[in-house]
Amino acid sequence: MAELELLVSKDKLTVHVNASKDSTPIQSEENDVYSLLTKHGISFGIKRDIISNMFSNLNDMHFPLLIAEGEAPTKGEDGFLKLEFPEKKKEFQSKEVLNFRNVREIPSVKAGQLIATVYPGKPGLPGKNVFGHPIRAVNGKPYSLKLGKNIVETSGKLYATIDGQVSISGNKINVLPVYEVNGDLNLKTGNIDFIGNVTIRGNVPSDYVVKAGGDISIYGIVEGAQLEADGSIYISGGIVGFTKASIQAQGDIIASYINQSQVIAGNNIEVTGSILHSSCRANGTVRLVTGSIIGGSITAGKQLDAKDIGNALHTKTEILIGTGNLHHEEEKRIRVEMETTNVQLQKAIHILQKLAEKYKKTSTLSEDEILLLKRDKLTQVQLTKKLDLLEAELQDLSKKRGEDTTKCVVVRGNLYPNVFVQFGKYQRIINQLFHHVKVQLVNKEISINIFSDN
Repeated sequence: MAELELLVSKDKLTVHVNASKDSTPIQSEENDVYSLLTKHGISFGIKRDIISNMFSNLNDMHFPLLIAEGEAPTKGEDGFLKLEFPEKKKEFQSKEVLNFRNVREIPSVKAGQLIATVYPGKPGLPGKNVFGHPIRAVNGKPYSLKLGKNIVETSGKLYATIDGQVSISGNKINVLPVYEVNGDLNLKTGNIDFIGNVTIRGNVPSDYVVKAGGDISIYGIVEGAQLEADGSIYISGGIVGFTKASIQAQGDIIASYINQSQVIAGNNIEVTGSILHSSCRANGTVRLVTGSIIGGSITAGKQLDAKDIGNALHTKTEILIGTGNLHHEEEKRIRVEMETTNVQLQKAIHILQKLAEKYKKTSTLSEDEILLLKRDKLTQVQLTKKLDLLEAELQDLSKKRGEDTTKCVVVRGNLYPNVFVQFGKYQRIINQLFHHVKVQLVNKEISINIFSDN
């Protein structure tokens, strides 16, 4: 006589019934199935209609048959930030001429104005396995907010404390004052080192230095100068570096063209013209709207999109895709900060435990000890929240590291010989002319395929 057996999944969320490999007919009854379930301690999600139907149509059943199913936990929604003012950013068409004034409108705000709202992560719904045991819910991650300058947070609402312009870089928001130069930099204005946004309505000649705690906007040409911004840098007239220019921003760098310069962006580099004989590096994307890359070295963390790379003279041009080393350094920083924070948290917990033990023995604490108790409770909450945010950063970094399949080089015109392409440790030298192609790392080989806009 064929016997019935239960198959419980590893996650304990499903139970199937199966008939043993005996050719004889099944002689069991409906009550036998329930007895078998009870014997194994299965009490939740039992599909009684299926069990009943199983014995009504026994000859038509296909085993194994699902007869019990638990409830999987539901992941909560991650926290997010909603800006409470319109941020305008113009998208370029491939044949469009750049009007710098339309690139990005930096929003101005007043003291006391609502800037943004932080929405916390939502809790998930717990589940239950077929044994009736609860399964812990997976809660949504909190939003990893970095509160910048002149911003105050009240119940998840971010308000400006001064009149100024909003500067957003990654998860950090600042409201910064504006320093404006109505013309070229000269000996009268000198170098600039300002905590807020800097606007220069003219040119920046060679050997000048401009540093900003926010964004730098230049409505002219930058020569062999040094620019550093904690926000983004916008240059309408382009960069003529004479091999001396050094342009660095933690956010985006947007320019008409780049020539003989060193450019480093924490986010993206966007150029409407060409990049010539320069060293450029972006953690995100390098995008040339209509221009070419000739000579020099270009590094993009995610993607590179250009019209042409190289030229008919076969000028050596290096393209490197990926930011593995940068991610490694960032991960190292986060882990060191987590370790330091955890040590501080354990100290706070230790003090709280000592005070709790004393109160348990004496039923009293001094005023200083009560103040210490309150302070350490607050410290524990703050440090725990900080650890959660750092853990979320670490997970996001791990996710970015795994997105290798999205990394590519798109060439909408010509990819010329003597272009050196590197994805991590994999390298390829282009030895023939390609047209309209996408370059990717596929199965540990750098492949070149026809690119389609569709």
